[in-house]
Amino acid sequence: MTLVDSVDLGGILSIGGLSTGSAPSLNPFGGEAQVWFTVRNMSKSSIDLTVDFWMENVLGLRLSNVDGVAVPALKPGETRTVGADLPGAGQWTVLTAHARVNPPAQVEGTALSPVTRDATVFVLPWLVVLLLGVGAAAVVVVSLIRRAGGTPLPVTVGA
Repeated sequence: MTLVDSVDLGGILSIGGLSTGSAPSLNPFGGEAQVWFTVRNMSKSSIDLTVDFWMENVLGLRLSNVDGVAVPALKPGETRTVGADLPGAGQWTVLTAHARVNPPAQVEGTALSPVTRDATVFVLPWLVVLLLGVGAAAVVVVSLIRRAGGTPLPVTVGA
């Protein structure tokens, strides 16, 4: 079984591409990005590993992280999905999510090193969309009033 967009670590582990999703929140500074990937043990030994997840905005500022997600006793031939929810997606629209897989230093005589997977997360900036919608509605209302030849308000000068 080959994982989609996978990276092979010395024929021991196969790490699939990072998938993403987002969940908006009523709080404009809230919202979450969900990130996950699959990992397959291609060795003859059970493997324990950890994964660090983090998310950055377009300026490269870290918005949130979840460190040390344990993947215990990954059996030979087993494929497992590993994921995390990263809070703080807010109104950024475009974010970058990362997952660093930290395998053991050595498995069956093969040296392994950490590998990082990256993906882009799109978040609907609902507050911006709402403000644009209200602005567009105001423009439509004003233009309809002007087309209808609205009666101008009387102007009084001095008393």
